[in-house]
Amino acid sequence: MNELERIVREAATLVAERSPFLLATVVRVSGSSYRRPGARMLVAGDRWVSGCVSGGCLEGDVMLRGEHRCRDGAVVVTYDSTTEDGETWGVGLGCNGVVDVLLEHVAAGATHDALAFAAACFAEETTGTLVTVIRSTAGAVRVGARLAFGPPCALAHPVTDPAARSAIEAAARGPAGVVELDGLGITVLVEKIAPSPQLFVLGGGHDAVSIVALATSVGFRVTVAGPTIRQASRFRAADRVVSTGGAADRLRALIDAAAEPYVVIMHHQLTPDRDALAVALASRARYIGVLGPARRTRDLLAEIGHPGDDPRIHAPIGLDLGAETPEQIALSIVGELQAVARRAQGGKLRARARPLHARVALVVLAAGGSRRLGRPKQLVELDGAPLVRRVATTCVEARSGPVGVVLGANAGAVARALGDLEVAHIANDGWEEGIASSVRAAVRWAEASKADALLLALADQPLLTVEHLTALRQAWLSGAPIAASRFSGVVGAPAVFDRSRWDALSRLQGDQGAGRLLRAEDVAAIDWAGGAIDVDTADDVRALGGHAPANPPG
Repeated sequence: MNELERIVREAATLVAERSPFLLATVVRVSGSSYRRPGARMLVAGDRWVSGCVSGGCLEGDVMLRGEHRCRDGAVVVTYDSTTEDGETWGVGLGCNGVVDVLLEHVAAGATHDALAFAAACFAEETTGTLVTVIRSTAGAVRVGARLAFGPPCALAHPVTDPAARSAIEAAARGPAGVVELDGLGITVLVEKIAPSPQLFVLGGGHDAVSIVALATSVGFRVTVAGPTIRQASRFRAADRVVSTGGAADRLRALIDAAAEPYVVIMHHQLTPDRDALAVALASRARYIGVLGPARRTRDLLAEIGHPGDDPRIHAPIGLDLGAETPEQIALSIVGELQAVARRAQGGKLRARARPLHARVALVVLAAGGSRRLGRPKQLVELDGAPLVRRVATTCVEARSGPVGVVLGANAGAVARALGDLEVAHIANDGWEEGIASSVRAAVRWAEASKADALLLALADQPLLTVEHLTALRQAWLSGAPIAASRFSGVVGAPAVFDRSRWDALSRLQGDQGAGRLLRAEDVAAIDWAGGAIDVDTADDVRALGGHAPANPPG
């Protein structure tokens, strides 16, 4: 389970014991910091219980002085390590950053709103949105008040002011992060509360024990499953151990019930490995790792009649760490699982040129009038989903930072096509000028989001993948000022632009895209054959097997 799940569990024990406690939450960070907004720490009296808010710099002060500071109500304390003044806190801050921590006292037997809502999200295996007031000059709204969107949950300290509620509801529909509510004197933290990813270890051999223990320790909930599991007591670290009796339907149901499932196959026997691989490929699993050499996996895929082109398949499994022992192999496998879950490459951090927590704002340009097609190409349906939603969903799943969509022509219909997707709607009333107006709108939004780089994608690129977006981000993290896509002999979108290039983007005019910037010598070009497929004409729609709406919706 992840850190928040552990805190929820420990807090429930304290509530049952009628013990008061202190909850500390990182709500804003500027500069370098060990933890990010949403990190929490649970303290009971002078006893640390679970979680942390730094790498050890702040915990002592929170434990010693936190209770005193919030005795009159929730309060945000700022720890500034950018100057020598940080020593006045009596802690050795070594992060060279500014960290705001929300301190809240919870009385004996009472529950905490954030933890109660998180518990509801975990129980229903769903993601919810929690919005917390972290600054307020409005008398009707207190620091620590919240609104929650997701599973039903009664809040002890909800936001009741109508204007604030309306603004918070709008903020909740956008990406996670700190949001200033314009004109209200209120700042909020928007969090996406999600259950831990679930790892299904299919096979109960002795080498699975190390994988289960390590995966559990880094935040996965783990299920060990197989036709027959002998000596289940070896897997005490697992959340559950299941003997399926070879019932494929039961195994598939377990995997598909998880919000974020990952699968490792390691029976060490051909038949159960083959059957498990078939089930995993038919499931919602985001990752399918198969122990053993690549040739063996290719043979298994051939037996079940699968071409083997599924990007979820990882065989051989794991990172190249020179692993030999079961414990080392477990480290290799769980390291790869963590990298895939966080959309990271698993390389050495010293190879990165960008900060550890650098964020990329991803913007889908969807404001155009589709003059060549004659109908809104953003709404062309492919496999039952409008193109704009397909592309925006891929950007969200890349987990690189906040996601926005620029709206202009047919803004209402395009917004409806996005539905409840957690993306910001970026208005571009001057869309008729051309694509430059949308690029400028994207830059303004990225600046407001305090991102370090901006990725521009087009709404009519149906073959866009998370893997390609991750490769572009990785090229930027490695130092490229611009990382762009190369296809059919050209370099184009999607492309990542470092903040240092935003001024040039902001000077674009008319129907001028970023082509001149993309032709510079310092651009890192990442090959992507899918970029050759876009939607401009009716022939393009027919070639994709898509469906264009007969009339532009209003």
